Amino acid sequence: MPLLDASQYDFDIETVLAVTSWNLSPWLDHLSPSSISMFRRCPRQFQERYLHGRKERPAEAPTIVTAVHKGLERNFEQKIASHEDLPTHELLDWYTDEGFSAAVVDEQEKAGVEVSWDTDPESAMVRGRKMLGEYHNQVSPRIQPLSVEGSIAVDFGLPVPVIGRYDLLKESSVVDWKTGKSTKRKPQESWRIQAAVYGEAKERPVEFHSISATEKGTVTIVTPLEADALLVRPTALERAQIRRSIQTIAAEMVLDMRLYGPDEPWPTHGRFHIFACDYCGFRPNCPAWSNE
Repeated sequence: MPLLDASQYDFDIETVLAVTSWNLSPWLDHLSPSSISMFRRCPRQFQERYLHGRKERPAEAPTIVTAVHKGLERNFEQKIASHEDLPTHELLDWYTDEGFSAAVVDEQEKAGVEVSWDTDPESAMVRGRKMLGEYHNQVSPRIQPLSVEGSIAVDFGLPVPVIGRYDLLKESSVVDWKTGKSTKRKPQESWRIQAAVYGEAKERPVEFHSISATEKGTVTIVTPLEADALLVRPTALERAQIRRSIQTIAAEMVLDMRLYGPDEPWPTHGRFHIFACDYCGFRPNCPAWSNE
């Protein structure tokens, strides 16, 4: 490949982000917080997922996430009108009998392959049940939802909108559930992109609720009541900077398409991330790991 000559490219941000310059339209008619975060983490991973349409094999952790979310949605959807939580035993019976298995089916249908279990389906189901039960008992009583699982679209000055889905909307804030093995007491960088999108659309701060469980079943719930940092309320200056950053990320997408096209491998920035490659389903075919 010849040396790159920067002078042949127009890097004026308005020109790069003009609709006529958007060279990803055959593949993308919108961006999302997750696609923006993925590109920032590793353009090659983004290319595989969004340009080549390849799906990663579903893993145990995201399957539990889907199952717990289904349970929370089931409770809060009916609470919009009833103003009362479902009885805990009723919600957990539904999760055990229907919810978890439905989540497994959803994950497998999306990817076209079976879930890769770190433990086994029964252990994963039990861990998710404990997470759902603890959150339902500790946190659900203090939440009155206005809507659940809503779709939003935001204009960040890009050729395409940024579209996302929030977990729950209440009068004072947007709530986003973060489920996993490790407890979080402050937002990860990628969460701030979500907060920018949700906050811009709903003009509310964003609460992140960390719901974690170890493989031994120890559950920890952390909300802004336990960790102030989990309430993200960007100032006007911070929102402007986030908007500028999102525009720059989109411009980098355009540049990578100009430089490499849709098929030549895009930069493998994930190689320099602390752990990104360890959890990437595209690693076996990644040029950064060709000698592994």
